[in-house]
Amino acid sequence: MRPNRHTKKEKRLFQYIMRTKNFTHDAQLAKFLFTSTSIISQVRNDKIPLSARLILRIYDKMGLSIEEIRDMVQEDV
Repeated sequence: MRPNRHTKKEKRLFQYIMRTKNFTHDAQLAKFLFTSTSIISQVRNDKIPLSARLILRIYDKMGLSIEEIRDMVQEDV
């Protein structure tokens, strides 16, 4: 099992999107990002990393820069 080092940041990114779009559950977030709720859950639970494809979808749909997205999910140094 991978160390739980990015999950909190990825949750923060997802929470930001959900708050901004007034979503109340992961199914809405998944639909918005053209992915499955399973993928959202797996990223939230640190089973899989946040993929480049999902980062690009967030970039396209939210208007955030790649740098802003990266800042939200980067581990504190």
